Amino acid sequence: MKIDIRFISLDSSQTFREHACRQLHLRLGRFASEISDIIVRVTDVNGPRGGLDKRCQVTIRGPKLGDVSVEELREDVYAAADSAVERAGRAVGRALERARAANRFA
Repeated sequence: MKIDIRFISLDSSQTFREHACRQLHLRLGRFASEISDIIVRVTDVNGPRGGLDKRCQVTIRGPKLGDVSVEELREDVYAAADSAVERAGRAVGRALERARAANRFA
């Protein structure tokens, strides 16, 4: 499971990288054998104007999954990442269940 974290219009933060990796392993670790790549993009949409402007997009790729992408917009980059990773975990679980069901009926 290769994890790539990219910052767009934000300063890179080692603390955030560690937090995001911890959350990804916590929420997606059970699917590690099915996941080849995870790309996390963190963006400041509005710049210094404030508001709901921190976007976290999580894209997960795997041979049985294809691409699963989730995006979350929050005031805080940590909250956006936590929510996006949680939703991504549920989305990956659903996608794998659909793939298993399709194989049973094929």
